[in-house]
Amino acid sequence: MSRTQFTTAAATAARLAAVVAAGIFASSLSAADNQDCAKDVAAAFEKQRTGVGYQVVTKQSGPQGEIVNTFLFVAPDKMHNTVVVPGQPAPLETIAIGRWAWANQGGGFQELYPQFAQAVTSDVATTLGQPTKVGQAFACAGKVDREGREFTAYVTPATLADPSKPAGPDNPMLARTVLVDTVTGLPAFNFVGEPASPGAPASTPLMSSTYSYPANPKIEAPDAVPASRR
Repeated sequence: MSRTQFTTAAATAARLAAVVAAGIFASSLSAADNQDCAKDVAAAFEKQRTGVGYQVVTKQSGPQGEIVNTFLFVAPDKMHNTVVVPGQPAPLETIAIGRWAWANQGGGFQELYPQFAQAVTSDVATTLGQPTKVGQAFACAGKVDREGREFTAYVTPATLADPSKPAGPDNPMLARTVLVDTVTGLPAFNFVGEPASPGAPASTPLMSSTYSYPANPKIEAPDAVPASRR
């Protein structure tokens, strides 16, 4: 793989990670369509955004198996993303700090070309620097227990995976569920799947994100990087 191909792949993977992490905001619904509970969801993610940092692990089924996308955000402008794809020889890592970015797929970190670094770092700046906006309607679904903890559930209306095609086994009705920790007020889970019943959380998620909040998150630049770029 040439350096151009490598940096393109790294930048694309990192941008996809940011899109997945912010998936609840990628809807075309207008603000007037949102239910009141969308404000609660926005408040939880805004509290997340304005904290010291957080980690999210997203799992999604792919043609060759499960894709695992892990990234750590550290305020105000740092991100470390690791993507594990079945069939690939090594995970693809991307580190972004300020306006610099590096990538590694088993052969050591390389600095991304400026145009690719800018694409990555601009997404980090948007994720950490822009106020949270919810673009989907959310209904309050009450309290749920998961892994021995209590959460408040918020669920979007179910829609076809591909609205341009008829419903069927390959085009199910999908809904997004966000679980917010009742103690911390922070998002804990975010998953998409077929709802067990109308208005209920997904029974078998097709995509799931789990959030955690390290007490002292750190992201360091790769070795041998000048101090001015750290």
